[in-house]
Parts: sequence; structure tokens; C-alpha cells
Amino acid sequence: MRETALEIFLYAHIACGMTALLTGFISIVTEKGKKLHRKAGKVFFVAMILVAISAFVISIVKSNSFLFAIGVFSFYLNYFGYRALKNSSAKFKWFDWLVIAISVVTSAYMISTLNIVLVVFGVLLAYLLISNALPQLQGEEKLKEVRKRKMLAHIGNMMGAYIATVTAFVVVNINFVKPGWIVWLLPTALGLPVIMYYTRVWKKKLKLD
Repeated sequence: MRETALEIFLYAHIACGMTALLTGFISIVTEKGKKLHRKAGKVFFVAMILVAISAFVISIVKSNSFLFAIGVFSFYLNYFGYRALKNSSAKFKWFDWLVIAISVVTSAYMISTLNIVLVVFGVLLAYLLISNALPQLQGEEKLKEVRKRKMLAHIGNMMGAYIATVTAFVVVNINFVKPGWIVWLLPTALGLPVIMYYTRVWKKKLKLD
């Protein structure tokens, strides 16, 4: 019974991952704000939530802390990419702080492992956490700035979540490259300049510094 349940979650994980891979690509290449972009983005968000949930279940059953940590990392990006647009006040609610707290613990664990892949993602997560949480402690003026830049936060986080999906696909299907950490980190190395490009484009559109 346990193995059957695990297989179901594994197949669900794969199916949702492939769905995220397709809809995320559509979201990136279609015009922002248009109907197709919004619909693809919503499907991507839900698919990534299900990817994370299935990853958590599989990692707990298999006692795989590596998978659990990566699942938290991708969930964080997807969640706050969504919240950047939906939280109109930019003020964190209790459930936002819960995600922050879980991510802080996860980031600390990732760095403490000294595993090159987990350390890189753990440091990146720590940077995102500080950037995201610090304005919450700096008053209304800072939150006003966050609201002005919410589109940039949305783009950066959602594209980061898409990079996580691409990474999972590459890791599963490319196993002949050594050392293995290259396959894990290459999508991030290639994806960050793309995020920087879109951020620069939208800074100009929004007339931000």
C-alpha cells in the first residue's frame, strides 16, 4: 500500500513538473498581462504548488532531506512570485511569515551541509529572504517602494521557479555530465542573466531607477 501511494505521488510529481515546464515557457514568451499569459501563469503556479507538495511527501517517505530542501526553495520562489502581485498592501500576513520562517531554517540547513549544490541554493535563498523580509521591518515608506516594484519581484521569483523546474528536468534526463553539480547549477547560471534582462526591461517600462 505504501509503495503504491508513493508511486502515485511520484507520477503526480512528474506530471505536474511537465505541466509547469510547458506553461512556464508559455508565460515567459507571451506578452505580460494578456489573457494567455495570465492563464498559463495560473496553471504554472498551481502545478508548482503540487510539485512541491509531492516532493515533500516523497522526501519524507524516502528520508531525502536534499529533495525536501530543494522543494522548499522552489516553493518559496513560486509562492512569493504569486504574492508579489496578489498582496496589494505588500504587508506580510501570518502565513507569509510562516513561509519565511520555514525557509530560514531550510536555508541554514542547506548551507550547513557543505554540499556544493545545497550551499549555492542556500546562499541564494538567504539573499532572497533578507531582500524580501527586511522591508517589512522598515516602515510604510519602504513598503511603498516594494509596491512600486512588485512587478519586478513577480518576474524574478516566477522565473526563478521556472529555472527550478528546468533544473529538475535536466538533472533527471542528463546523467552523463561529471561532476554532477554542473548539471544542477547550469540552468541557474544561464537563467540569471535572463532574469536580469527582463528586470531591466521592466524597470524602463515602469520608469524605476
